[in-house]
Amino acid sequence: MKSHYLLAIPILASSLGANAEVTLDGSLGRSGALPGPDYLIGADLGQQRGGNLFHSFQNFNLNRLESATFSGPNSINNIISRVTGGNPSNIDGLIRSTIPADMYFLNPNGIMFGPNARLDVQGSFHASTADYLRLGENGRFDARNPSNSLLTVAPIASFGFLSDSPTSIILQDSTLSVVEGKTLSLIGGDLNISGELLSTTGLIIFNREFTTQLSASFGRINLVSVASKSEITPTEFGLDISSGTYGGQITIKESKITTSGRGGGDIFIRAEKFKFLNGGITGNTLIEQNGGIIDIQADDIVLDGMGVISHISSNTFGSGNGGVINLSAKQFELKNGVLITNFTTGTGTAGSLYVKATNLEFSGKYLFEILVASGMYSSALGSGKGGNIEIEADNLTLTNGAIIGSGTFGPAKSGNVNIKITDNLILSGKNDAGLMSGIYASSQPIITIDPTYNTGNAGNITVEAGKINISNGGKINSSSYGLGNAGVINVKVKELVASGKLFGSYRNEYSHSGIASSSTVADEVGGQAGKIIVEADTIHLINEAEIATSAANSGGGNIDIRTNNLIYLQGGKITTSVQGGIGNGGNIKIENPTFVIMDNGKVKAQADEGHGGNIHIKSGQFIATPKSLVSASSKLGIDGEVRIDSPDVDVAGALLVLPASFVDASGKLKPPCSAVGRNNNTFVVKRFAGGPSSPSDLQSSVLVLVSPEDEKKTVQKNR
Repeated sequence: MKSHYLLAIPILASSLGANAEVTLDGSLGRSGALPGPDYLIGADLGQQRGGNLFHSFQNFNLNRLESATFSGPNSINNIISRVTGGNPSNIDGLIRSTIPADMYFLNPNGIMFGPNARLDVQGSFHASTADYLRLGENGRFDARNPSNSLLTVAPIASFGFLSDSPTSIILQDSTLSVVEGKTLSLIGGDLNISGELLSTTGLIIFNREFTTQLSASFGRINLVSVASKSEITPTEFGLDISSGTYGGQITIKESKITTSGRGGGDIFIRAEKFKFLNGGITGNTLIEQNGGIIDIQADDIVLDGMGVISHISSNTFGSGNGGVINLSAKQFELKNGVLITNFTTGTGTAGSLYVKATNLEFSGKYLFEILVASGMYSSALGSGKGGNIEIEADNLTLTNGAIIGSGTFGPAKSGNVNIKITDNLILSGKNDAGLMSGIYASSQPIITIDPTYNTGNAGNITVEAGKINISNGGKINSSSYGLGNAGVINVKVKELVASGKLFGSYRNEYSHSGIASSSTVADEVGGQAGKIIVEADTIHLINEAEIATSAANSGGGNIDIRTNNLIYLQGGKITTSVQGGIGNGGNIKIENPTFVIMDNGKVKAQADEGHGGNIHIKSGQFIATPKSLVSASSKLGIDGEVRIDSPDVDVAGALLVLPASFVDASGKLKPPCSAVGRNNNTFVVKRFAGGPSSPSDLQSSVLVLVSPEDEKKTVQKNR
């Protein structure tokens, strides 16, 4: 972080307690200090060009209980102010406007908002440490070099920076808000937004309050940090940043950034490094209007809940559709209780969640407030459809119970989860509550008097990766806990390795690493287990790791595995099962691997009263140890069919069990003649064709023919 940011904190602390002053610099009218503590800034103190009213200050500071009120004719569209005296502005009072105009406040030497800073403006508010504002194509309002200004009637087009180290904007325990539908912007060097948590409200995590809050209900918030010469141009759909621009750092700590309202508004964040520490960033739809977008782009994103539930959300609680969340980074880290959510609890459809990163790391944490881990969630809790989750990365790691998941808790269909990983996908471990790291899609019931309410189907899961490594209870899982069906799991990977099982305290049972789909309702009308499709070059399942579908009472899901190289079950298993009722077991199909190797492995398709599932294995070689099992059975119904299209290989006769210790054979061999005689004796053994090799031979066992003449010469030479 740059040195000017480090120096800004003590400046803020000392300046906010000093005598405030609002002083005109004389460049646009008269000069001198204005009387306080309630500073009146009328149109006569500046210059007007059409709908633009320009003001120029030598210094602009407000203490606690002080205010600055801007006024003018209602024809004014933009109140545009600059500070040219070379000092930062310390604002710990109220900025007010009596006309429905947007306000721009520019000080290239720094802006600091204190705990009593407030806004009472009827339009948008933009604070920036830019050096100039560009007006249309040719106009310019310059704060660094006022003589370079050219005032025009054109609207503000962009914020311009002339330095490679723009100064900071700091908020400490500040509350800044604009009226519904308007925009709040902070555009400068490093942005440091910090406060404290005022209250914890249990399950209502989206309504927690902090001492620092930026609010633009059903409007827009822009947070931009730059660290080079650049121009920032707000557009209708985002922010245009000039090419070659380097970003700075934005830190949000124990603060709330929100555009929630009748509809969720837009939030745009741009920086090189973005740090989010125990706070809330929300664009929730509360009533009938549709949501907007939360768009965060940085080279390095760190989201740290600091052990408390923190969230980035674009949920819908009414009839309006939820907004979109779009996150983009090179390095992306999420940990310690951060939730990224797109919920719908009403009739509106939840928005989608998009993440694009080079390296993406999620680390979970059990939080006492609700039984969830860190991660990303899209859920439908009412009749509205759930949103999709789309993730693209080179590498994705989920550890310590971190979760990416979608779910439905009612009649609506859950959203889908689509993940595309170029290199490595790692799923491992659990949190303190026993929740396992993984990728999930689920259909879960809620208590209701309507028995047909819990009919929503779980979403589908699609995963593509170079290599997938699942361990210590990690999961790719689609489940139905109600009347809805589990979704389809489709995995396409070069190498799949799953190993181990883990005892989960939450469910009080072992959790097997692997890929699974299940239906747990013990009712004839319960949901169906989903289908699993795996395409891979190699699959290695170790120590009870599994690819499995199961149903408590309804039909079991099918498993379709397509490989072109190897399936190795080293204590692993591929199973479909129906634990009760008349549902038929799922089928298992394994197609075209060069080798299927089963070392204490299991391939099973089981049913209770219904037909057992069929098993079809087609491979170049099928190798199984005696304790391995391939079975298609039904407890009370008709067994399924097992068909293996492969040359039979019984490895039992080909395996040799070696002793635990070995004998040194050197003492068992007779010494050579040269070692026992005093003379140079030689004993030559001539092998016959096809005879065995001598233990002392140094040559290969290839038969060598020696002529009588050569043999005679050799004997004479050795005497």
